[in-house]
Amino acid sequence: MLCVECGKREAKYDNLCEVCFLKKVRFTYLPPYMSITQCPHCGAIKFKGDWKRMSREDMFRELILRNVEFLHHYDSFTLEIEERESRGGAALHTIFKVRYKDLEVKEEHFSTVSINYESCTRCNRYFGNYFEAILQLRGMREGEEEMVKEFAYSRIEHYSQKNEKLFLTKEERRKEGIDLYLSDKREAKKIAKEICEKYGATLKESPQIAGRKDGHDVYRVTYSVRLPEYREGDVVNIDETPYLVEHVSRNMISLLSLKDGRKKRMDVRRHRVGRVVKKEDLEEAIVVYSQGANIQLLDKNYRIIEAKTPFFHHNGDKVKIVRIEGEVFILP
Repeated sequence: MLCVECGKREAKYDNLCEVCFLKKVRFTYLPPYMSITQCPHCGAIKFKGDWKRMSREDMFRELILRNVEFLHHYDSFTLEIEERESRGGAALHTIFKVRYKDLEVKEEHFSTVSINYESCTRCNRYFGNYFEAILQLRGMREGEEEMVKEFAYSRIEHYSQKNEKLFLTKEERRKEGIDLYLSDKREAKKIAKEICEKYGATLKESPQIAGRKDGHDVYRVTYSVRLPEYREGDVVNIDETPYLVEHVSRNMISLLSLKDGRKKRMDVRRHRVGRVVKKEDLEEAIVVYSQGANIQLLDKNYRIIEAKTPFFHHNGDKVKIVRIEGEVFILP
């Protein structure tokens, strides 16, 4: 069959030959003038009321794909974008390479993009000191504040990458500890639970009405995270038995008995943890005689003391000891 347009060549494309088809058909149309709305603070782009964060290259690609009009059906296409300098906006040179049957057609467009600036929802909240939750860090020992705070900050960073609504509004240092003001109460609760799990802390949740929206009460929540009195490496007294704290998790504690060397895992909600000797307050001594469970030690005052222990030590070993009610216990 010959081309219906020229009658000279074989009709291969919509009853037209290749020459006539390419003269008559155009695959794409891209407006010469386009506009886009961008947040001046974070660079987020607004598309149909939704804010998206993306690179400048992806921004222009998204803009073009939202504005291009395909005038003829096609099999596939690729897109190349070159940005040129333009005062107050951008000048784009866009190339579409369209495949249709055995043809590859190259079509070029030149467009001017004006950029309008508007603060996004997140930045409006951020600069307006918006917050939904207060994460209180309590019960920290001297020197622990930065460690616990850094862990909290790392979890805020982690969740903010998944949820752009989350940010730290402010930090306040108080006599009792640190208060972190967060923009999302659901994410704040996740972070509070992770801190509890890592440090064996307890969590208290206190909601307060902050106002009304669309006929419903709006709540702000205070999550008070309190670290326990004990830490890993401390010695605690439970049921008149001294234990070395080996691991701490939320509501649970892993222990090693200094009397018989047995390990146990205990729910601290059901047992009272008595006297705590901090690991930095443990004494140091030197083993001068060891035979089975019977040990003689030289303490820091150069006095010989005796102890029984389920743990094996050699003469000359430096060990940590704790004195409880007149008895001396040796740590492994």
